Amino acid sequence: MRPRQDFRGAILLELLDNFFRFGAIVCLLFTSALVMRDAGCRLAAQLAAFCCIGTSAYLFASTPGLSAALGIGMIPVLLVCLFGPSAVWLFCLSMFDDNFKLGAKHYAVLVGFYVLGIVQYSNFYVATGELPLISPLKIHAVMEGAGMFPWLISSAMLVMKLGIAVHLLISTWLGRNDDLVPKRRRFRDIFVVAVALISFGIVVSETWPQSYGPSMEYAQLLAQSGPIFLVSLYMLWHISGINGRWLFGDYGPVEPAPVARSESEDRHDLETLDGLAASGALMGHGMTISNLAQLAAMPEHRLRRLVNQHLGYRNFADYLNFHRVEAAKSRLSVVADRHVPVLTVAMDVGYGSLGPFNRAFKERAGMTPTAFRKKALDML
Repeated sequence: MRPRQDFRGAILLELLDNFFRFGAIVCLLFTSALVMRDAGCRLAAQLAAFCCIGTSAYLFASTPGLSAALGIGMIPVLLVCLFGPSAVWLFCLSMFDDNFKLGAKHYAVLVGFYVLGIVQYSNFYVATGELPLISPLKIHAVMEGAGMFPWLISSAMLVMKLGIAVHLLISTWLGRNDDLVPKRRRFRDIFVVAVALISFGIVVSETWPQSYGPSMEYAQLLAQSGPIFLVSLYMLWHISGINGRWLFGDYGPVEPAPVARSESEDRHDLETLDGLAASGALMGHGMTISNLAQLAAMPEHRLRRLVNQHLGYRNFADYLNFHRVEAAKSRLSVVADRHVPVLTVAMDVGYGSLGPFNRAFKERAGMTPTAFRKKALDML
């Protein structure tokens, strides 16, 4: 009776896995269409669609028996699947910065991971004489017995996946207080932590011994597809009501948009903030929203609401950068300070190094601090 019970258990687990797996694929593809329809001009929305498509390809490629059905048609699925981890990473990072831009380090991770994947597939072909048409969950197991170099390449991919998960958890922790949009902050924290935990689980799945029965195999697959389905459904639930702004930001430059200060209490609190900004309190190194709330003698949640709803800033970094860049503009326009190094000006207005100052200044002023100083002094 035991084999028959195992068979029935395997069938049930397979059905559940198929439900979650293809349910997640439908949710992810529908989500990618929604974000491109409603916020397609924003980089964060494009990265969200990229993330959904890459994850869908991974779920599709790891479906049992798919390679036998598709044959050589599995190769395009696997090539798209390789973008999955780095696409998820980029989308999660874009939620921490309204002005997120792809830089050299982002492209390096994206290209590096993809190249490692291509080399892994090539090693699979050399080792087995067959095209790599099997699930990504099983490729690492084959590479373990294919020699030192294939094993190192395959292990490097697993290390990169772990690194991405760890980096997301660290970014969530460090950026937990900066976002001033409550709905986005809650969504981001839950989503990113869930993605990181799923990434850890996938790495464990890919290194799990392959010598087990059908029930254990489908239990492993279900442990992968179930959480991904729940996260994709969570994402779809929030994005289906999107107006293109709470998650991905406004279309075009985001500038402070003061509204009428009708409530006397808000008016007094906003005057307090104006006074702190005028006194140079925002130029202090390591200024956080908690520090500012203490200086303003108001609860942190109230400060968040004032800066977001009354002053129009979506995160605290933008609020700081606006005032610091304005202070730097004034300093760079003073003839008597024309020989003061730009780094000194950056440090005086609260930046710890030149790189972040240059980026923030260029985003606000449309030119570098040096170019701004030259133009300002030429006009005097």
